Amino acid sequence: MSARKNCRLPAEWERQAAVWFAWPTREVLWPGRLALVQAQLAELYILAATFEKVCVMCPKESQAGLRALLGDADVALLDYECDDVWCRDFGPLFLLANAGKGLAVSDWRFNAWGGKYEPFERDDAAAAWISGKIGIPRFGEDLVLEGGAIESNGAGVLLTTEAVLLNSNRGAMLERAEMESRLSKGLGVSQVLWLGRGLAGDDTDGHIDNLARLYREGGILYAETPSPEHEDYDALADNAKRIQNFTTINGEGYELKTLPMPKPIYENGEVLAASYLNYMVLNGAVLFPIYGQVDLERTVKGILKDCYPGREVLGFDCREIIREGGALHCLSQHQPALL
Repeated sequence: MSARKNCRLPAEWERQAAVWFAWPTREVLWPGRLALVQAQLAELYILAATFEKVCVMCPKESQAGLRALLGDADVALLDYECDDVWCRDFGPLFLLANAGKGLAVSDWRFNAWGGKYEPFERDDAAAAWISGKIGIPRFGEDLVLEGGAIESNGAGVLLTTEAVLLNSNRGAMLERAEMESRLSKGLGVSQVLWLGRGLAGDDTDGHIDNLARLYREGGILYAETPSPEHEDYDALADNAKRIQNFTTINGEGYELKTLPMPKPIYENGEVLAASYLNYMVLNGAVLFPIYGQVDLERTVKGILKDCYPGREVLGFDCREIIREGGALHCLSQHQPALL
């Protein structure tokens, strides 16, 4: 089976067989807060498990503690220890193969967002471990690519950013056309839509899942341009201009919707990369991050309901989680269901 010919990267709103997470075990990443964050993540697993199968990579010695937090929730624990929790970025990119009758993994390299955090070897090996655990083919790629850096519409279109995929810290030093060729071969996509820069304070250098999402094959939901004094004004204004000029493979315009940004959140005087676009799509639900900004989040919920009709839209408190730079989409990796 060839990834180049017989596989596609499905959209997140397509039917899912499971959602994957990584259990945090390193106190150094959550100084003084590990137990609190673990309790919150267990609540997230319990909530997600009401909509679909949940799989958590958790080392055997930590499973009893997690089970105590989960209670009777039906959550599968698998004996693998990750370096960090951001499963979206180092987890497998699942491909639907042979017209949806099979599943494969596209396994790209992971170097902790340009070598920013060590160790990351176990995270880099996680996709290969999962493909072996569930017994599906794996296509290895020698290029760094994080799952949070790309967004698929399931029909050959990929949305991404120059700030990440063309960044020299990922090791490739590729020009845009060459990168598009690699994405086409590895993920079966035929069109790449490029945004520019990401949010201030984003350790990933500018992941797409904080900036814009494809909510249907011909629809893009993107960050509303803030006031000119906002730290992200220039980047988001440029991204909005690009998005408004995008056309589909058939040459038509996209249906466009905007989502407001949260009011800036700071940690030790530095702005955090908080975004309501960092939401997670499940079977029958959309879980979106909330930051205690009640009126604004009521508006966000209404917009997401319009984008994902028929799905329950629920907020999940990410005020502790965002302090380490991510939210719900970053924490999760979806496994598509066979058609």
